[in-house]
Amino acid sequence: MIYASSARSASSVASCLEDRLPHVHSSRDGNTTELSVGSRSDASYFVTLTPNGHGSVIRVTHGASASNDPPEEELRFDVARCTT
Repeated sequence: MIYASSARSASSVASCLEDRLPHVHSSRDGNTTELSVGSRSDASYFVTLTPNGHGSVIRVTHGASASNDPPEEELRFDVARCTT
């Protein structure tokens, strides 16, 4: 699990991740943006972006899928690039 905060807005982080990661599907639930990375039916990762008073909070969890696409190292790098 990855947990981070960013001064960037949730929509800005989501846009950045959608540009960098393959097969990203987004949805909204109130103020929260949810991204699934990988197959729509069997996502490799789930990213939850929640706005806070100073930007956003990013939470990434590994899906139930046995797939590691993209590799975790690449995902961590992309999350780090999109949060700054």
